[in-house]
Amino acid sequence: MAVNLSDIAAMGATPHSILLALSLPQIDHDWLKAFSQGLYDCCDQFGVSLIGGDTTQSPHLTLSVTALGWVDIGQAIPRSGAKPGDLICVSGTVGDAAFALNHLGHPLQKRLDYPTPRCQLGAALKRLANSMIDVSDGLAQDLGHILKASQVGAKLQLENLPISPALHALSDEQKWQYALAGGDDYELCFTISPQNYQKLLQKQLDVSISIIGTIQQQHGLTFEKDGVDHSLQFNGYQHFA
Repeated sequence: MAVNLSDIAAMGATPHSILLALSLPQIDHDWLKAFSQGLYDCCDQFGVSLIGGDTTQSPHLTLSVTALGWVDIGQAIPRSGAKPGDLICVSGTVGDAAFALNHLGHPLQKRLDYPTPRCQLGAALKRLANSMIDVSDGLAQDLGHILKASQVGAKLQLENLPISPALHALSDEQKWQYALAGGDDYELCFTISPQNYQKLLQKQLDVSISIIGTIQQQHGLTFEKDGVDHSLQFNGYQHFA
């Protein structure tokens, strides 16, 4: 459910309800009780209601959640609005979930198992951000969707990537791989003018924001660290690879 709410946040919308389709091979009352408690806890945390759906019997367990939200007409934040000169920003830290997947039992596993949709930030970016996407398949790949939709390019400053202390102990190549190609972070990546970024700083936000690069007219995604260009290739997460 949290990942569905992240999609709502990425449009600058405010979530208000969900639909649940649940297919079960048989009823396990203990499992159903634990699942329901987790679902309602998440609903309470983000102020949404379960308003309907469908429950059926099937040979295999299947869960499908649809999240609904509100946004004023014309105020949804698209992927296609990035402009040359925009700052590229990302919330929180990136690479945690991918690192946790390779180090099960590490304290960062909570970032993999319990992602936090940035609903408050998404709503705060209405009328400020020019483009936005949530980071589900890797920062480089998801930023690439913004670049393609907006027909622009970008340069990222590798030293500005926000990473957790656990990743600082890794080599540059390893931490860049996690931060740029790891999926399931569910942070928000957005582009914003320098003027609107100053307005954003005046808001009370519940998550940190890092400036990681700038939008450029020339197409393509390039990288530099401390003023030195780096040639990197990242594929991101491929669902049907």
